[in-house]
Amino acid sequence: MERLGPQDASFLYLETPSVHQHVGGLAIVDPSTVPGGALRFADLVAVIGSRLHLAPRFRQKVVFPPINTVRPLWVDDANFDLDFHMRRAALPSPGGRAELIDYVQRVISRPLDRTKPLWELYLIEGMQDGLAAILTKVHHAMVDGIAAIDLASAMYDFAPSAHVLTPPPWEPEPEPDRATLLGDAIREGITHPLGGLVQFANRALQAPSRVAAQIGEVLGGLREILGGGVLAPEGPFNRPVGPNRRFAMVEAPVQTLKDVKNALGGTVNDVVLATAAGGLHGLLQARGEPTRDRVLRAMVPISVRADSERTALGNRVSSMFVDLPIGEMGAKRRLRQITDRTRYLKESNTAVGAEFLINIGTWAPPTIHAMAARAASRARLINLVVSNVPGPQVPMYIAGAKLLAQYPIMPIAEHMGLSIAVTSLAGTMAFGITADWDTLPDIAVLAQAMEESLASLRKSAGK
Repeated sequence: MERLGPQDASFLYLETPSVHQHVGGLAIVDPSTVPGGALRFADLVAVIGSRLHLAPRFRQKVVFPPINTVRPLWVDDANFDLDFHMRRAALPSPGGRAELIDYVQRVISRPLDRTKPLWELYLIEGMQDGLAAILTKVHHAMVDGIAAIDLASAMYDFAPSAHVLTPPPWEPEPEPDRATLLGDAIREGITHPLGGLVQFANRALQAPSRVAAQIGEVLGGLREILGGGVLAPEGPFNRPVGPNRRFAMVEAPVQTLKDVKNALGGTVNDVVLATAAGGLHGLLQARGEPTRDRVLRAMVPISVRADSERTALGNRVSSMFVDLPIGEMGAKRRLRQITDRTRYLKESNTAVGAEFLINIGTWAPPTIHAMAARAASRARLINLVVSNVPGPQVPMYIAGAKLLAQYPIMPIAEHMGLSIAVTSLAGTMAFGITADWDTLPDIAVLAQAMEESLASLRKSAGK
């Protein structure tokens, strides 16, 4: 048994019939690199099945203790059945982007089955130009963005030849009975807070100046966060969400964003934020909404995963809260304002303060932790999420099929209906836009506006 961390448990606490807390990815692959030119479902099952031992969590399920005093546990699923988790679908003719998006929207609008390991994988056939797609859906309690990239690196190959590994035999650990779970919950409920206090006291005694400095960083970060105002500005995406999702895709070569960054300054992530901000301006302009001097606050996740944790699943994330300028302005000026803002945030301690808030469940009982998580999700703390997860920029293959792009799929919050994410893999920056069905019926307008925003940045960079 392994207990979920506070961040991981939060995603279970936040889940409701309308708010599904799964992440995912839509990989577009070219099967022409497979012998015979077709990606067979049986071959994909063989490759994935041979590598499950590299990610043991994918054969485990969540078990909740009989009393709500401690966080849930990961336990082996003795009835694990790979056939349940790996599925096959075909698009109707003509198998273009519209048909693909329609299918993806339907799949991501359904919750995962909590009685089984929290993931699904779909091979989508019948696409135009002989392409195929692989849609993955994984509960956010299992992975953050970097963990998902690490998982993809384990499942993909760096050469066209498909390697089916010989996994070690797997014998599931017996699932604990109710009495064992109850005893463990009582013991953990008593020892966990005491253990945390003892650990903190030992650290303070061994390195008092370092602990004092860390406390100062946390307090400074909290002041920075609260100093900007607790509530975000009113935004068009802050409304109660329903269970159904919309999805859209935008893509560009990684080199394009690097060229903009090199010519105009900032980082690749700043260019991502500027692309999103320009797209939001275009969306609101198309809706006839005012944009003059307007900002929308984006939560920008930041990995705080140490090198030693690179292959571990779970969540190790902090955040920046970036006010995106969405008024009428040139692309160069928009990027400069974002670059100045993110540089200031990085030099401050906001990420440290945000990590403290995210991990406050380490000290809080699960009941209070769950209530706090739900209260935070209902407050207007942010207007949207913008996430950037970099990955290997080399050719990648799965079951012999070459990866062309991997579009990320993000969850949304109970009163926040838009998430924009981008994954850079194999030379392509693939933006995935996930939104509540009723909040963003014009999601295609946002996607088109983001393409135009990036084109304006590229023109400003002279590229």
